[in-house]
Amino acid sequence: MSHRYFGDTISSKSEERTQPQMTVDNSFTMKKFQSMEIIYVTFSQITKLPYVECDPETFDDQVYMFTEEEAAKEFAKSYVEKNTPLLTVKVLRKQMPNFYMGLYAEGVNMVIFHEGDQTRRIELEQIFPKPDMEKMNKQHLPVLNPGVQLTVVYFLQELRKPNQRRDDAERMQHLRELEEEMLVNLMRSKFILAIDISQVQGEFDPANPGPDVRIPYIKNQNEEIFQPLFSDIGEFQKFRPDPQAKLRLAAIPFQHLLPYLMKQAKGFVINPSGFNLLLTREQLQRIMGAQAQSVRPNLEAMMAQAAAAQAQRNAQNNAANDEVKDHVDEAETTDAETDHEE
Repeated sequence: MSHRYFGDTISSKSEERTQPQMTVDNSFTMKKFQSMEIIYVTFSQITKLPYVECDPETFDDQVYMFTEEEAAKEFAKSYVEKNTPLLTVKVLRKQMPNFYMGLYAEGVNMVIFHEGDQTRRIELEQIFPKPDMEKMNKQHLPVLNPGVQLTVVYFLQELRKPNQRRDDAERMQHLRELEEEMLVNLMRSKFILAIDISQVQGEFDPANPGPDVRIPYIKNQNEEIFQPLFSDIGEFQKFRPDPQAKLRLAAIPFQHLLPYLMKQAKGFVINPSGFNLLLTREQLQRIMGAQAQSVRPNLEAMMAQAAAAQAQRNAQNNAANDEVKDHVDEAETTDAETDHEE
């Protein structure tokens, strides 16, 4: 199978959030907010996820929502000069629960809500109840993985910016900081690996899988093979290539991924239907080899991957925008268990 591919790298920043010094009564806004049939949200064309910014004063990880489509589009236009390509996505009332769960998965905690000339800061928990993260963390398969999602999103939003200079020392230093934090979160996480056992006769034996087991893979524009990995169940459900296939899912710690990489594969791609992070076999080997000293792989190689992918992204932006809108309505799956069988 072959999927559209936007290859690149990873990293980001998560800072401690400060408590606001004054309480704002958003009760009236909340009643109106919860009764709305449509909201407009700013998405990143780079990650195909809601655009996230870290507030420089409070360190809140915030997204932008609007009651009016034109206001959202004007906001997106204002980011053109920042080389930050954004788009406006309509979220319908029936889509909102899944959309809000997606924000928690992305590590968002604050909403900047634009209504006419007024702008309000609203905690995401006031809009939609926060899931029980402690309970979810006890599941063997990751249900949500906000640490990975957030740090990767911040890194890619900066790495994949168009029209950037390679000799910008300040930006390169910032990228390295984002990259390092991203890699720390990657290495402390588990990722979902899927295998197709549809053609296996009888009971599947993980210790002796046999020749009938098939491994899902993706080919990029250069016909190179990459194995998909998923940070959480929701990202797997977005990608799932064949709903009828009988799949076995396993949670693999990042440090143990290399033995699961097929010989003919060039590397892994994390969340191919989301931020689409590419890690080659060589990059993984460098990360594992440097683990005791440094968690930094070759940033120059990652930037080269980003540059190579830019031409393709430019040609495919319209299609990618349609994909983003489709993904808003994807159902979140919360049942997860060891070696979960689909």
